[in-house]
Amino acid sequence: MMINPQVNKRYFFNQKTIPSPRNDIFLKEKPANGFRIFVMGGSTTAGYPFSYNLMFSRIIHLYLKKIFPEKYIEVINTATSAINSYTLLDFTDEILEYEPDLVLIYTGHNEYYGALGVASAETVARYPFLTRLYLKLKNYKTFLFIRDALGWLRSMGETDANQPSATLMERLVSEQTIPYKSEIYKAGVRQFHDNLRDIVEKFREENVPVILSELVSNVAGIPPFVSTKAGDRMTADSLYGLAKKLENERKFEKAVRYFYKAKDLDGLRFRAPEEFNEVIHQLGGIYGLPVVPMKRYFREASMHGIPGDNLFMEHLHPNIHGYFIMAQAFLETMKKNQIIAKLWRTNLREFPDRIRKQWGYTELDSLYGDLRIRILKAGWPFKPKAAPNKMLTGYTPETAMDRLVYKIWADEKFGIEHGHAFLAEQYEKNKAFNRAFREYKALLYLTPFNVSAYIHTADMLIKMKRFNEALPLLSESLRLHETTFANKWIGQIMLQKQKVKAALPFLKKAAQQNPQDVQTLYNLSGAYALSGAFAKADSCLRILESKRPDFPGARDLRAQLNNIINKK
Repeated sequence: MMINPQVNKRYFFNQKTIPSPRNDIFLKEKPANGFRIFVMGGSTTAGYPFSYNLMFSRIIHLYLKKIFPEKYIEVINTATSAINSYTLLDFTDEILEYEPDLVLIYTGHNEYYGALGVASAETVARYPFLTRLYLKLKNYKTFLFIRDALGWLRSMGETDANQPSATLMERLVSEQTIPYKSEIYKAGVRQFHDNLRDIVEKFREENVPVILSELVSNVAGIPPFVSTKAGDRMTADSLYGLAKKLENERKFEKAVRYFYKAKDLDGLRFRAPEEFNEVIHQLGGIYGLPVVPMKRYFREASMHGIPGDNLFMEHLHPNIHGYFIMAQAFLETMKKNQIIAKLWRTNLREFPDRIRKQWGYTELDSLYGDLRIRILKAGWPFKPKAAPNKMLTGYTPETAMDRLVYKIWADEKFGIEHGHAFLAEQYEKNKAFNRAFREYKALLYLTPFNVSAYIHTADMLIKMKRFNEALPLLSESLRLHETTFANKWIGQIMLQKQKVKAALPFLKKAAQQNPQDVQTLYNLSGAYALSGAFAKADSCLRILESKRPDFPGARDLRAQLNNIINKK
């Protein structure tokens, strides 16, 4: 099963293009040894600006599979860009139908401008009870027909919000300036508190554990978009300038405080105010929920404890290193709270650096993320609102890799998985097997339900004679789908390791699946001989000899077999 690709049509009725959910799949029936985790949130949780292989949920998933091989671990990411706590609340009852064992929540940055938010172009009402009524009525087709008709009429008069060069970020903003502690600011805080509280209560009623997380953002690298002030206090710009001055004077603790104050006074509410983190801790305390201390992790990974461009792509989305830190923070919180098991067979010291070095991603993923951010930063609010987005209207890729990355972004039918496959095939043709392996591995981490990705990745390792690394990939592929290739090579590798008894079932199955494969017949005959089943070895070898009498090693094996059989 997977999330309905059209699910976000429930919440976006003024946009021609809507964000899509992630590609996680899960079993219709949860197995007895299953452990099912649902992950909820917005664009950061969805891994923006990167693809599925760099979501913190995917990192968590594949790592948990490694350290709990006896469990059938499933991690289902329900996040998409531009959604907030209203969408999460609407998802909650449906998630409960699929027997979650744990829910991870990282949300808050989209609370004002995300779909149905108090300052969003995709709002239906400024009053929470009306928005909640809408969420109930949307299940009726007549209501949806009226809603879509009104949305169409509204769109006929719009000229600015849906300009071709406007990003989704720009199209969703209705109220550009929300002063600190203003009525609309307070409405956003109430909206966040009440929805998150109701989400937690619904899971609590069904005894489903929930882990909340603090929100993090780029406080040092991005100045306030819209400078406002609270009462007689300094403006956001003045506070940011003071923070920079204190940083230069090496007064780092004071600088941090002023960076956060400047961020909270930013009238353009793309970064959640610290009051949201207070709400998260308050609800965590009331309901006894673990709260991931994400701010501490990001501060500890930043020079002088000031998170900035070192961990973020722009104002709030982590870079690749940042996403691995997020995964580490969630995993360590799970371990501390004895989720899945009381004892974990890891100290998590591999995070984040060693795990990142071994991960399935390549330069293509980095460049794809960079392009998406360049497009974002070429538009409002990073550039004046009236100016066209030059990355959308006048960008010309120069190198072959740039052209490939641009094709991935621009062509709906050519995704990043196609890009990795294209590069892998080129490297394989040129016998650059290690580079091909890295592209196929990235493809595997992008689509861990795709058996061909496992087979191609294992094949590159086999070509490089890295058999021990290939073996677990081949075994994992068989959990998805039986293939002759996997059975043949597991059998052959086991035979090389002199594990004859373990090799036989795989070789027999491979021979049944493809009776024409003479290499398999030779290995199977040898395995029978080594296990003392000489008659079966003889029979298998005769079939091989009828097909390929000159097969290397067949003559020697025949001589050995005849010698043994004649002695009997």
